[in-house]
Amino acid sequence: MNELKISGRDNFRKNYYSGIMNGVFYNIAYAFIGGSTVLPMFINSLTNSRFFVGLVNTIETASWPLPQIFVAGFVEHKESKKPLYIYLAILRSLIILIISLFIILFSEAPRTGVLTIFILLFFAYSLSGGLAGISFMDIIGKVFPSDIRGSLWAWRMGIGGSLGVVAGFLVSYIIKRFNYPVNFGILFLIATFFMSMAFLSFSLIKEPVSNIVTRRRKRFAVFISDGIATLKKDKKFFNLFLIRIFLGVNTMSIPFYIIFIKQNHGIELSTVGFFVSTQTLGAIISNLLWGNLSRNKGNHLVLRGTAAISILPPILILLSYIKHINLAYDLFIFFLLGVTIQGIWLGFPNALLDISPSEKIPTYVGFMNTMIAPVLFLPTIGGLLIDYVSFNILFSLSLSASILAFFFSMKFSLKKDIIRKIY
Repeated sequence: MNELKISGRDNFRKNYYSGIMNGVFYNIAYAFIGGSTVLPMFINSLTNSRFFVGLVNTIETASWPLPQIFVAGFVEHKESKKPLYIYLAILRSLIILIISLFIILFSEAPRTGVLTIFILLFFAYSLSGGLAGISFMDIIGKVFPSDIRGSLWAWRMGIGGSLGVVAGFLVSYIIKRFNYPVNFGILFLIATFFMSMAFLSFSLIKEPVSNIVTRRRKRFAVFISDGIATLKKDKKFFNLFLIRIFLGVNTMSIPFYIIFIKQNHGIELSTVGFFVSTQTLGAIISNLLWGNLSRNKGNHLVLRGTAAISILPPILILLSYIKHINLAYDLFIFFLLGVTIQGIWLGFPNALLDISPSEKIPTYVGFMNTMIAPVLFLPTIGGLLIDYVSFNILFSLSLSASILAFFFSMKFSLKKDIIRKIY
């Protein structure tokens, strides 16, 4: 580990608890506006086109990594990345509050207008999150060593996810109790509160300042060149890139599971909260597996397990055509989606930080996330496939991608000597 001007040990406990609370509040907030449950159902209520369901999901997922290569070149030379995070956290809180009030106050407006303004506001909210992403990951990488990051993510999801399960039942109550679209506005308003608390919690982390800092800002062309050179010479970086590409292709179908089930299995809108709770429960329970693997065996095994389990949801949804389906079957699919999503969120960033030299974290994270960003636009294509072909082709593509992700995950491994230990 590099020497730190501010001792990580002195502030570790406060940082650890602040990092956990950030995740707890974020997971509670996300239960109210989940990208695979509530959000697709809200968009589907405004338009019959699956394209817009995919577009909003693309905005949510692609806006996180896409801006980061530009921000990485800007922040890599700075000793402290926290100020940028704080500015953008305030902006995100304001935007999601505006979204909430807009849905509630303009409930009688034409749905086309509501959809257009919502997409623009949601894009601004998601983009600001992506701009803050480099600062977030750099601070996490400096403050929490690899073997501690696994337990950090597990506690974040374990506590926040447990409360998210309860929130799922509240989601069902609110959707049933209040008229549309005020019910969705209330869900966003509740999410605003918890999201703001999440940002505040992370802002309390004491960021250590590394002795090794790139004092001069790199030109963008140099930054790109360095990233491409790293991709060519670092085999672990390249294999991790391929794993993430194919897992990205697999997850392009996630926002459409709830739409397919509602359309073909006849579920009521008010039951969406049960799917929120079940998916969250899958993420919580899987933490016992993923956290243990990350801590004791390595994040490469987390990725292998995640890729293997990601094969099951598209298989089960395709089998639903040929056998009698009940609610428990549909909920089990969302349980597996929760396991898969949590495995990606825990395994991929930790594995990326494992193979990234301390002084090059912004370059590795920014370049990797930007290179895989085009895959994250696939939900929009997925919506078009559903509109003009069928659900079958989308889920079949997801299945094929999962198999390829598992194949490349078998070629990716981490040695014990590169796993960072706590200072």
